[in-house]
Amino acid sequence: HVSEMTPLVRGDSHAESLPPEPSTASYGVMEETMNRHPLQRIPSEESIHTVTALPGMVIRCHSINVNFGSARVLRGDGGCTIRPSTTKVALKAVQLERRAAAKRQQTNSPSRATTQQSLADGDAVATSSLSSPTMKENYWIDIETPQRNTDELYDFLKQLRLPPFFVSILSEPSNWTSEVVALKQVSLAIFQILPSNPNETVEPTHVALLSMPRLLVTFHTFSHTQNGNDATTEGLYKLVSQYMKQRERVPEASNSGLLLAWLQFHVRRTARAIKELRLATVEMDRDMDRDFANFDFEQLVEAKNCLLRVLSVAEEQHGTIESLTVAEESTEGLDFGNCRGALSMLRANASSNERLASRVDKHLNELRERVMTHREDTLNQRLALLTILSAIFMPLTLLSGIWGMNFENMPELQMEGAYQKALFGMVILALCMVYSFHRAGWSS
Repeated sequence: HVSEMTPLVRGDSHAESLPPEPSTASYGVMEETMNRHPLQRIPSEESIHTVTALPGMVIRCHSINVNFGSARVLRGDGGCTIRPSTTKVALKAVQLERRAAAKRQQTNSPSRATTQQSLADGDAVATSSLSSPTMKENYWIDIETPQRNTDELYDFLKQLRLPPFFVSILSEPSNWTSEVVALKQVSLAIFQILPSNPNETVEPTHVALLSMPRLLVTFHTFSHTQNGNDATTEGLYKLVSQYMKQRERVPEASNSGLLLAWLQFHVRRTARAIKELRLATVEMDRDMDRDFANFDFEQLVEAKNCLLRVLSVAEEQHGTIESLTVAEESTEGLDFGNCRGALSMLRANASSNERLASRVDKHLNELRERVMTHREDTLNQRLALLTILSAIFMPLTLLSGIWGMNFENMPELQMEGAYQKALFGMVILALCMVYSFHRAGWSS
C-alpha cells in the first residue's frame, strides 16, 4: 500500500510570498544557466511527499463534512456525511489549516479590505465553510499494522514528522499504557479497548489516537496469531465505520466530533460485554438455586476471569476520557465546545460501565462464596460421618484387642458358644451407639 503523507504538526514557518514573474528578456539567460547547471528539486520540509507503507500495513482515510441538505445543520446539532477519501487530500487540508493558524497568529485581526476580498472571491457557502471549523471538511485516517520491531515503526513514523516524543511512544506498542499527552498543536491518547472476542484470553488491546485540527488519526497493531487472516481486525474496523456513518452518531463534523464518536463506540462495546456478563451471572445464580450439587464451578471461574479483563478495560477507559476532558484546555487538537452534550454522555457511560462492572464483580464474588461454603459444609458432613464410624468401632476394636491377647487362662474362650455371643454383643453395642448418635442429632 502506498499513501501520501505530509507533516502533521510542524507549521509552515518558511512559507513566504512568491517572487515576481521574471521578464521576457531574462528567460534566455535563465535557460542558458539551467543548461550549464541543471536544477535539482529539493523537497521542502513542509511539502507533501509520498511514503511507502510497511509490508502488511493498511491505511484507510475518510472525510467528514456537514450535510448541507439537513435542517439539523441550521440548529447546529449535527448532520454529518462520511465518505471515502485519500490521505493526500486529508493531510493537505491539515497543512492549509496550520498555515491559516500561523497567519492568524501573526495578524490578530484581519483588515476590512481583506475580508471584503475573500467574500467576493467565493460564494456564500464557501465563505461560511472557511469561517467556521465545523463547516470545513475534516478527516479520519486509520492505520493498522502487524506487530513489528521498534526500528521499523520508528522509521515509518519519523516520515510523518511528528514530535520526536510522540514517535518514541508510538514506535513501541508493546509498552503502551493508557495515557494522554497534550501538546499545543496535537494531542495523543492511548486508549484501551476490548478485543474482538472479550472471552478470549489475550493481552489488552490499545489504540493510539492522534487528534489535531481537522484530522483524527487512529494507529494500532494486531497479531497474526490472534487474527489469522486479519478478519478480526477488518471486522472491528467495519463496525466502527458503520457506527460512525449512522445518523446522529457523530455529534459534530470535526476531529473532536469524530473522536467522541469513536470513543463512544468502544465504550458501548464495553457496556454490552458487561451486560452479557451480568445476564450470565444471573443465570448461574438461578442454576445454583435449582441444582446446587450439579453446578459447574468452572463456568463461574471463566466468568470471573472475563469480568476482571472487562473491568480493567472499563476503568482504563473512564480514566482516559476524564484525562481528555482536562487536556482540552491545553491543546488546539481538542475542541469539545460545540459537543458538550456528547462529551457529558460519554463520561456518564464510561462511569456507568465501571460501576456496573463492580456490581457484577460483587455478585460473582457472592456466588463464589456460596460455592465455597457449600463445599465446606459437604466436607464437614463427611468428616462427621467418619467421626461417627470411628466412635462406633472404637469399643469393638477394644474388645477384639482384649480377646486377642495370648493368655493361657481366659475363661471367656472356654465358654460354650463364646464366639457367637461375642459377635452378638458387638452388634448390640454398635446399634446402641448409632441410636445414641441419632438422638444427639449427629446423623443430620
